[in-house]
Amino acid sequence: MKHLIVLLCLIPVLSFSQVSSWRSNPPQRSFSAPSIQGQRSDVSMWRNNPPRSDRPTQPVIVDYGWGWNRWGIWGAPAFGWNFWNPYWYYNDWGYRQPGRIYVYEDGRRDTIRGKKPIYNFGIQTSTDYKLFGNQQVGAFFSVGNKSYFITEFNTTYEKDNSTFFPYGKIQNVDFPLVKDQVRLQTFYVGVGKRFKRTGVHVMLGTVDERVRWKGKDALGYITFPKYHTNNMTAKFGIIQDIKTSTIKIDHDPFIRTTTVGLGLNF
Repeated sequence: MKHLIVLLCLIPVLSFSQVSSWRSNPPQRSFSAPSIQGQRSDVSMWRNNPPRSDRPTQPVIVDYGWGWNRWGIWGAPAFGWNFWNPYWYYNDWGYRQPGRIYVYEDGRRDTIRGKKPIYNFGIQTSTDYKLFGNQQVGAFFSVGNKSYFITEFNTTYEKDNSTFFPYGKIQNVDFPLVKDQVRLQTFYVGVGKRFKRTGVHVMLGTVDERVRWKGKDALGYITFPKYHTNNMTAKFGIIQDIKTSTIKIDHDPFIRTTTVGLGLNF
């Protein structure tokens, strides 16, 4: 009887233990990362697909030197990463060209080479086509790389120590005449083609020629008008750069003048 009572007391406990714990704590759906064939599970996926930076691929330029910075304020440069420094390099022909070195936050550097036009500037001289030995002086200027624009101006240089009579007539002369006084001014513009450091060009121009009769009396020289003309002309020539110097030679077959110049290139 005693054993029966103990058995009856254990039946409820045994029945309660048969109830699954899932009823009060149901299993949850689990998510697992997809397996990668041929890769160990303990190897990071970063090795095959590294994290990427959200920094833009193009450099953010910060003003270098005093001037207008990126906020539109005049003053000191905005120091920091993603800036550029200027530098110079020499191309295959020996011309000095500008460049930039970009510096990024991760330490990378990019070198960008620029290309500027070549400038030539100098002075020159030529001989008057009628009065050999009466020199002309002038200046020339050109700009461009493989193709270039060129211009020049020349004028006769002669000290005028005469007395000028604008209404004098040849038929009223009462003094002996000497060599005419000639003033020649030329202006040319043209284009050329540069082969390495040698350029060949053609130019069109105008010739302003002012000639005066010239005589002499006991007090000195007397001049009065003879004629004044303005004509078109043309010339061809070459320009040669030697390091930072420039030599220029031209010839005008129409007024028979040869011009020689010396200058600098930048």
